Formats: sequence, C-alpha cells, structure tokens
Amino acid sequence: MKINLLVCIGALALASACSCAADGPAPLGSTALAPAGAFDQSHALLDDLLGQYVKPNGVDYQGLATKSEQLDTYLAGLQAVQLEEFETWSRDQRFAFWANAYNGYILRLIVDSYPVDSIRDLGGKIWGRVWDHELIPLSHLAPDIDHELLSFNDVEHVILRPTFKDARVHSAVNCASASCPPLATSAFVAETLDQQLEAAMSGFVQDTTRNHLNQKDGELELSSIFDWFGEDFIRDEGSVKDYIKHFAGERGGDWIDDADVSFLDYSWDLNDASE
Repeated sequence: MKINLLVCIGALALASACSCAADGPAPLGSTALAPAGAFDQSHALLDDLLGQYVKPNGVDYQGLATKSEQLDTYLAGLQAVQLEEFETWSRDQRFAFWANAYNGYILRLIVDSYPVDSIRDLGGKIWGRVWDHELIPLSHLAPDIDHELLSFNDVEHVILRPTFKDARVHSAVNCASASCPPLATSAFVAETLDQQLEAAMSGFVQDTTRNHLNQKDGELELSSIFDWFGEDFIRDEGSVKDYIKHFAGERGGDWIDDADVSFLDYSWDLNDASE
C-alpha cells in the first residue's frame, strides 16, 4: 500500500507539473543561427518585418508568421551580443537595443501563441501575468538582474525606465494590445532615436482613438498609461498636463492648463490586423 501510495503521489505531481507547463508560455529562446559578423545596429531584419506587417490598425500576425525564421534570426542576433561588447555601446544604441528587443520578443510570443484574443490570456492560471514570466534569454546583458531569463517587466521597468529616464519609452514599447501606443513601422536606431521617440509620442498623444483632447468642453480623456506611469511624465515635464501640451501639436494650447482630466478604459484586445 505504501508503494502504491507513493506511486500515486508521484503521478499526481507529474500531472500537476505538466499542467503548469501547459498553462504558461514557454521561454522564447531562438535556435536560429545569429547573423555573422558584428551586431547590426540598423536592426535591419526587424525593420523589414515591421515595415511589412505593421498596419494602421495593428499587426498582421498571420503574415508575420510566414516570416518567423527571419524574426528568429533577428532574435538570435540579440542573444549573441556579449556583455563586453554591449558595454561599449552608446546610450542610444543600448536604448534602441532594449526597445527593439521588447517589441521583437512580444511579436515572437504572439506568433507562437496565435490565434489568441488577448496577450493577457497567455499567462496561464499558474504563471500569472505574462509580463512577469521569465521568457527572454538576454539576462547576460543585465547582470544586476538575478534571473536566468528576463521578463517583459524586467526589460521595461527594471532596465528601460530607470536606466534611460525618458517617458517616451511608453510610446516605444508595444504590449500587443488595442489601447497600446501603436507599434512603430520601423526599428529604433541610435542615429535617429530622438526623432523616432518624439514622433512616436506625438503620434500617440494626438491619436484620437487613444487620447481625447476636447478643447470645446475643456476635457482631457487620456490613456490610462498617463495614470499608471504619471511619475515618469511629471519627471520629464513637471506635470501630466504639461507633458500633453508638449506633444499635442495643433490640438494643444494653454486651455490644457485648466482642463478636467480623466482616464479611458484600457482595451487589452489583441492588436490584430490579420483579417
């Protein structure tokens, strides 16, 4: 009886472990061969994919899936970078690397899981939120983070936000959801990083589907991003309202100073433009 009981316990444990693995996404390591030679600071492989499959209404994930080998080759190139080389790069090269890495691995996660209604469905009952799960094999480039793999939250909130202290990062990384700032149609590169970030945040603030700047009624109905990460926008411009004024273009003006502020509900529906 004791032997049978132990066998039963072992079988239950194995079944539980299998269930856990099924409920959570697998690590996103690439087995593709990295491109030969020095790292391509133009991020050309990703740039090509973004140009082809990012549409005005989201991402064509079905189309992107046909180029999964190219995406894997790009990710393999990220993984091949060694810390000694990485530490010689400029600030903007490192910023571009991490922003592109976040977006590239999000694309890989969705393609691997497609079709899916929302990225929030991918965490599983056991693993919890997908952004907290350690999936990204770039921990060798972040030695202060004590994980074998990085999570998306590690990349955004432990590396990008505190290291570079630029709230425009919130328009640069895309969480594959309808209310996220749109994914850029080109990869970030050091030479034009400031212009790219400026354009991304301006486009986000002025996007009438994501932020409602209603001068007639004196109301700002803003993306919840400006609520969740208000400290970043306050740090950069003094207040959320001043941040909006900076990027509002012709829709801005002093009327924003006295506007009532509220925050829109956030849609986590997949930003899918495949159909």
